Amino acid sequence: MNVVEMKGITKRFPNVLANDHIDFCIASGEIHALLGENGAGKTTLMNILFGLYPSDEGDILLRERKVTLRSPKDAIKLGIGMVHQHFKLVETNTVAENIALCLQINDLKRPLKFIRLLQNPLNDVENHIKDLSNKYSLNIDPKAKIWQLSLGEQQRVEIIKTLFQGADIIILDEPTSVLTPGEVDELFIALRMMANDDHAIVFIIDKTA
Repeated sequence: MNVVEMKGITKRFPNVLANDHIDFCIASGEIHALLGENGAGKTTLMNILFGLYPSDEGDILLRERKVTLRSPKDAIKLGIGMVHQHFKLVETNTVAENIALCLQINDLKRPLKFIRLLQNPLNDVENHIKDLSNKYSLNIDPKAKIWQLSLGEQQRVEIIKTLFQGADIIILDEPTSVLTPGEVDELFIALRMMANDDHAIVFIIDKTA
């Protein structure tokens, strides 16, 4: 069964037709490469799926149910996460502090309720980061400050953040552009592990990359 179906998606900007009646689908456990030239509308299409842009035409179905995504908050609550090319992290904070802050901003009821019940919320966030890091071989220290991390490590933090939020549909926008060859290999190992756990992964890549 397809976990995502986008039907007839059209998006117009002034003097630009970015998406012209695009159909797209992906199933659980699948890694789907969205390949095209720079400016082809790949990121625009996924920004619509993540609730950053409204579509001008077309429908989005999640698990065979039509949905309206008015914002990323809507998408996150429905299990969609996105790792952007430009990371959204506070450099002076730790990995755990960034993820805890993200949970508060998005007001996700289940994680917040779980965290508030604990005596040491940040310690629990750190432990869960360790669990996710170990499970998917992402190798991140939750106590590390963001400014201490390489770009590849910061990308792993963003991936862990989507997993922490409960995403089972993960969009990565040109993730290999900031990675060394060794880090690319490590990323694909992690993505295959996630796909084996029934995550649906969209991998945006420029065909000239």
